[in-house]
Amino acid sequence: MFNRKSFLIILILLFLVSIFNLFNDVTLEYVGISLNLYKEFEISCGSVLEIFTNLNNEEFIKTLGPNRKSCIGAGVVKVINFISLTLFLLLSGYLGLKYFKKLDTREDLTDLISILKRRNSK
Repeated sequence: MFNRKSFLIILILLFLVSIFNLFNDVTLEYVGISLNLYKEFEISCGSVLEIFTNLNNEEFIKTLGPNRKSCIGAGVVKVINFISLTLFLLLSGYLGLKYFKKLDTREDLTDLISILKRRNSK
């Protein structure tokens, strides 16, 4: 049965996955196609923290080459995804805990009471 504890565990696991995604390397993937060659290219830009701390560092920006805008944009997208997922998890956690608070922990015993009444009346 789905209860408050399992709900919180799922939310925490989703938050940990979003943190892992934030600190994972930013990579760009391209596909090159010619008449007789199909090749996939993968460019590693570094982590989001590395990209944002070295924005003013000319040497780091030169190492990114012509893909610097794409790398910075992918880093910004990762940060936006982390913030939006965190807000969503906080909202769903708040609403979920309100829902579980509303639920009555006692079981409904009306069926059992009606069965016992029928037995005792015989």
